[in-house]
Amino acid sequence: MPFPFDIPDNEKSELISKILKYTTRTQEENAQLKERVNILEQEIHRLKGLNGKPDIKPNTPKNDDSSSKPGDDNDAGAGHQKRDTGKPDERTKKKRKKPPKPSNPIRKRVAPVNIPEGSEYKGLNLYGVQEITFTVSLIQYELEHWVTPDGDSIYGRLPESVQGYHFGPELRSYVLHQHHACGVTEQQLLESLWDRGVSISAGELSNLLTLNHDDFHAEKDDLLTTGLFHCPYLQVDDTGARHQGQNGYCTFIGSPEFAWFGSTESKSRENFLSLLHRPWTTLVLNEHAMSYLEDHNCPAKWRKVFQECLCVHFFNRESWDAFLDDCGLTKPRLRQKASEAMLYGSLLSHGVRSDLPIHSDGAGQFDVFIRSGCWLHAGRPICAFW
Repeated sequence: MPFPFDIPDNEKSELISKILKYTTRTQEENAQLKERVNILEQEIHRLKGLNGKPDIKPNTPKNDDSSSKPGDDNDAGAGHQKRDTGKPDERTKKKRKKPPKPSNPIRKRVAPVNIPEGSEYKGLNLYGVQEITFTVSLIQYELEHWVTPDGDSIYGRLPESVQGYHFGPELRSYVLHQHHACGVTEQQLLESLWDRGVSISAGELSNLLTLNHDDFHAEKDDLLTTGLFHCPYLQVDDTGARHQGQNGYCTFIGSPEFAWFGSTESKSRENFLSLLHRPWTTLVLNEHAMSYLEDHNCPAKWRKVFQECLCVHFFNRESWDAFLDDCGLTKPRLRQKASEAMLYGSLLSHGVRSDLPIHSDGAGQFDVFIRSGCWLHAGRPICAFW
């Protein structure tokens, strides 16, 4: 772009110098960003267990010096130095091993065709073949119907594994494993079942994947409860999630031993304490709750009201909210603080340690129990500075 004619020559030189400095700085920043992207890509490949970029050394001419010996470090030059390979440690991803062959094989003896007379039997040569079989069968339960002398009808009882289902437990397990563990979509899974001869509609398949999973949810809640009592610390984080057109949040609670996820519409501290308290329904207003209110500068007026109801047990959250309404506590901020205190005290009454370390970033909703900062988030300002 040409310079305007009304700019003096000295100012043109100064402007050109600034543009050159800006261009140089931009090129340096681009080089740094490319290097950082390369490092992050390698880290993603490592975490996913993918093959990294091959380390191919450039070709170099052979050394004609006869004094060098084969295998000498100076024989191939600097380009062919032995790569330093780190020894495996606790961070090294463990590869899955091939499972053992099935025990108790089905034996089938195969004799040669047209054995000549006078041949001598020399034993057996074993040749193993593994096979998997998919068969579709229909079990028609004939439930007997009896009428008692009183006129009441009684029927035969279905096995517990099929009560409420028209598909057996093995088929249901296969459907859940294919969809959730193998990532097979519903449409592909439906076509696969049809190809195998299973008479199932798209709606019935969707119900198998989404309904009547209370046992799985109970197992998930038991997992969180076990982690609270047996893990040395908890690592927590949350992220935004959108479902059915509504904004929400997914909270992760875990440790090296387990991982638990919960989706809610809030990311407040009350919500975090509610997730920790999810396995239990009974709430307790105790001395720990009063200490929490005092530490968070709750007005003395309301602390006195709560002190009069000390050691009261509430059967569920609805009864606690009704209690706050009866007390006349209507300010949302004070109600939230009171709920946080009640959840905190109730967690301690159920046996959760008061010195439980919570390892997280700097988000305020995780500032409960013993707070420890995440080294990754702590190092980001330093990386940005450098």
